[in-house]
This record gives sequence, structure tokens and C-alpha cells, in this order.
Amino acid sequence: MREIKLDSIALPSGWTLRAHTAIGAGHANIHKHSGVWQECKKPLQSLSYDKCYYCETVQERSDNAVDHFRPKSLYPWSAFRWENYRFACTYCNSRRRDIENNRIGGKGDDFPLLDETKRATCLAEEVDECPLLLDPCQPDEPGLIDFDESGQPSPTYSNDESETRHLRAAISIRLYHLDHQDLVDRRMVLATKLVRIIHAAEKLFPYTETGMPAIDVSFEEHLRSLAEAINPEAELSSFSRRILDGYRYNKWIPGLLRTV
Repeated sequence: MREIKLDSIALPSGWTLRAHTAIGAGHANIHKHSGVWQECKKPLQSLSYDKCYYCETVQERSDNAVDHFRPKSLYPWSAFRWENYRFACTYCNSRRRDIENNRIGGKGDDFPLLDETKRATCLAEEVDECPLLLDPCQPDEPGLIDFDESGQPSPTYSNDESETRHLRAAISIRLYHLDHQDLVDRRMVLATKLVRIIHAAEKLFPYTETGMPAIDVSFEEHLRSLAEAINPEAELSSFSRRILDGYRYNKWIPGLLRTV
């Protein structure tokens, strides 16, 4: 998960008028106007370079969907608000069982709150809620989930450091199914590749800038590969940044993280 700048969305021409028409049709007719939010799929997708907002992968065989961050079944008044839309893959958005570890994940219609007594009954009351699910459109929230080189996600904060932040991350990992074994395996394969490149670059670095152009070229190629992995357009780029951050004792890595 990495920050998505939702305010940059380019809505289709005339979309706001069609949304107002759908709202006027009443809550009972929400699904008759599903085309209104489906129109936003491509604009939402472009903000993340075709990646799911939650797991940051491109699921070519998944029926990617416009996810209502606040589920329309619980928040019908927000069914046609573009601010409530997220681009999500089926694994993160729909309830399913991970056969390999026998765990059920996927957001579905779940939207837990820190205080369930504050559940909104209208749009104006949403501001009083404290959602437990992390929102990739909030700049400070994606970083509440950490990863190790095995690809496993975990809360960045321990329960002692911040009980609420720990809880939000743990619940988000489960409901977004970020610990699905297929996804964990993909991260592990990527981490193995990145670590191999880092170690190769470490061996070359002492001999760079010493009048041996072949060494310089090889080192730069390794850096270019790492830069491509942490580029916002790359799959799992935030995970790649986390892997590189673990090797920042190499003075050339912080510079790479700052400039890409």
C-alpha cells in the first residue's frame, strides 16, 4: 500500500450530473445506477498505474472493481461520492478463503470502527467516525503496515507503542487479505531479487570512481534496477522501498530512496 492522491482524479465529462441523478433516485435504486461508479474505474486505475490501492499489485486475471471504502450497504448516501471510491482487486475487495493457510480475508462489506456507537447515519456524521481500516488515500496511513524479507506484513507499531495504530494495521492486513499466501510469495520472490542486487552493488561500490569504467557501468546498472523497483509505477514499490530501507547503511541507498 502506498499513498494515492485521490484529489487528482479526472472525472468523466458530465459525471457529477449523472451522480446527482442517481442520488435523486433514492437509496433503494442504488444498484440500478451502478454504471455511475463503474465510470470511475479507469480514472481511479490511472492514479495507481493499474495497481490495486490496497495490495499494490496488478491482477490481470482479477475482476478489478471500484470499491466503496465505506460500503454502500452501510453508507448508501456515499454510494455516488467519488471521494469514497478506491480501485481494488478481487483478493482485497471480496471475501474468500486462502486455501494454503485456511484463513478468510477480503474486505467485503466490513467497515469496523474504533467506537461502533459513533456509526454515521448520514453524510454529516461520517466525520465523527474513527475507521479501523487503513485508507491508502491518507498520506500517514500506508506506513502503518511493515514487511519483512519473507514477504509477511505486520503492524509497524507494537501494541505497547500505539494500541490503536497496531490494531488498525492488524485488522487491515486481515480484511484486505494482505497476508494471502500468493501475495506473500510474490513479495518474497521480489525481496530475494532485490537483496541479491544490493549485495552485488555492495561488492562493486568500493571500486567505483577509481578509473575503472566497467565497474562504474555495472554498479550503475544495479542501481537502475533498484530504482525501477521503487518507482511508483512498479508493482509492490512500497514493499521494495521497505527492503532497500533495511540496507541504508550503504550510503548510496538513502540517496536512491530520496530521489526516486
